[in-house]
Amino acid sequence: MSRISVLSFAVLLFVFVTPTRAEDAPEFVLSGGAFEAFATQRSAEFGLAYRFSPRKWSLIPEIGLSANSDGGYWAHLGLRYDLQLNQKWLITPQLALVGYENGGGEDLGSGLLFRSGIELGYRLTSGSKLAITLYHLSNAGLSGNNPGSESVILSYSFTR
Repeated sequence: MSRISVLSFAVLLFVFVTPTRAEDAPEFVLSGGAFEAFATQRSAEFGLAYRFSPRKWSLIPEIGLSANSDGGYWAHLGLRYDLQLNQKWLITPQLALVGYENGGGEDLGSGLLFRSGIELGYRLTSGSKLAITLYHLSNAGLSGNNPGSESVILSYSFTR
C-alpha cells in the first residue's frame, strides 16, 4: 500500500473516530461469503471489522480486514448509515476506501480501491445483528484496468 493510501486512512480515522458514547456501543463483525460473486471463477471471502459508535450525522465509522481464498487481502476504512425499517430490520448504505493486494486472485488495477455497498440487517438481540451485504470494489478509473468486483457476504455483528 502506498504512503498516500496509508496517510488517507490515518486522516479519515483521526477525523471520524472520537470517544464513544455509552448509549452507542461499538460492534465487532465476523463475515464470510463470495468474492467475485457473479463471475464464473468465484472465491471464498472472510473478514473481520470493528464498527465505532455513531458520530456526527449518525455516521458509523468502520475499519476492517478481509481476505479471499485466492490469496488476495485488503483493509478498508469507511462510513455506514443505518436506516431503521422497524424494530428488527434495517438497511445500511456504506462507502469505504480500500487498500488492496490481489495475491493470486483478481487484478483490480490498483492498490487503492473504493467500496460501495448496501446491507440488509436483522437485529437478533439488542447487542447482535445478522446481515447480508452486497458490495462493489472498483478503482474508479484510477487505472486503465478497472474490472471491478462484487461480493456477497453474510455477517454477524455483536457488541462487547
